[in-house]
Amino acid sequence: MKILPVALGALSLLLGAGLVVVFNKPGQKRQAVHQPPPANAAIDFESSSKRVPLIKQPNPRGNDVKMTATSAPNGVDQRWAQWNDDGLAALEAGQHKKAVELFDACHAGVPDEPVFTQNLAEALARLAAFEFSSDASAQRHRAIEHMTRAVELAPLRDDLKRRLEQMKTLLASEQGMWTDESEHFQLSYDGERRDLLGGASVITNALEGAYQQFGELFGFYPVENGRPKIRVVLYRRGEFHDATGMGHWAGGLYDGTVRVPVEDLKSEKGALTRVLRHELTHAFVHAAGGTNVPGWLNEGLAQRLEFDSMAHAQTALESARRELRGVELIPLDAMKGSLSELKDEKKIAQAYRQALTFVAWLEFTYGDRVPYQLVAGHKEGGVAQAFEKAIGVKLSAALDDFAQGL
Repeated sequence: MKILPVALGALSLLLGAGLVVVFNKPGQKRQAVHQPPPANAAIDFESSSKRVPLIKQPNPRGNDVKMTATSAPNGVDQRWAQWNDDGLAALEAGQHKKAVELFDACHAGVPDEPVFTQNLAEALARLAAFEFSSDASAQRHRAIEHMTRAVELAPLRDDLKRRLEQMKTLLASEQGMWTDESEHFQLSYDGERRDLLGGASVITNALEGAYQQFGELFGFYPVENGRPKIRVVLYRRGEFHDATGMGHWAGGLYDGTVRVPVEDLKSEKGALTRVLRHELTHAFVHAAGGTNVPGWLNEGLAQRLEFDSMAHAQTALESARRELRGVELIPLDAMKGSLSELKDEKKIAQAYRQALTFVAWLEFTYGDRVPYQLVAGHKEGGVAQAFEKAIGVKLSAALDDFAQGL
């Protein structure tokens, strides 16, 4: 998310927790898998309820033990348990439709089993999230239907209700918009606005140029890897805030779609290009690194790449470094999630400066490729593990060295 340098505030649109339950063999207990709110500082529908490792409790002897839920219900045929497991595997692989089909069969076979009901709701929510980021209007409308059914199946899940209302609001905000397409982007905007009608090609050309640059840096091209075209929606500022629920401090948003306010293209062209590049970076981070890439890395890269001029990028970096001198740095663990979650405006501003300067320092100290390798490594076990494996140094130790260099 691109945040304006004034009046920073906390996001109001965060997603709630999800629950997936796994059936074990007869006689064993079934285990609950919980999903914490996503670290992304956006309405991240696609990552709303990703399955994560089992919740753990500290073991007095130093090891971790897994928590379990209630025991598996009596009388559930093993074929349903197997289909349930197959559905979980499908979710893990991103095969949303297959997961819905399997859980739907389980729910139809044993309609009173709450595990099947809640897993079906979860699968429908994830399918809806995937469909809502589609470049096909029919799929986005279908996403509303699937999320509506998910809410009906899990009426106690307020997170699903909030997401459904957000999706409806966002979909309504795009009604009647004109759409232009390029090789990798779908651009939507008010067709009555002459400044945008005449300048759409300028915007898509800038986006296409950034797409090629970012693809080389990340070593990953989202659309060529099977994802739909990246959607970009332009609003007037008031319409943007109404659609997203964000305050005036938000300069842009990526929620599976890049959403940006612009009042006058001619006078705001430079600033708009920066915001588009910033939000497009988030799209690449999400595609290459999966969900919950640490906020400091996500926002650090987005700020690093928002300038198409090296001179301007260097000026912004030097300014951020000056502001950090003599200031106690924020621990990386406190910047894993959305930087806006720090609440205090000064802290948030510091977190953004620190994210930018630390990512730039990692590039200078360990190599230009390191931040992008960390994004990719997030899928394999986390950024800290990827850094230590690649560099042989703990990430916390690197932060200490960075602080001394300031």
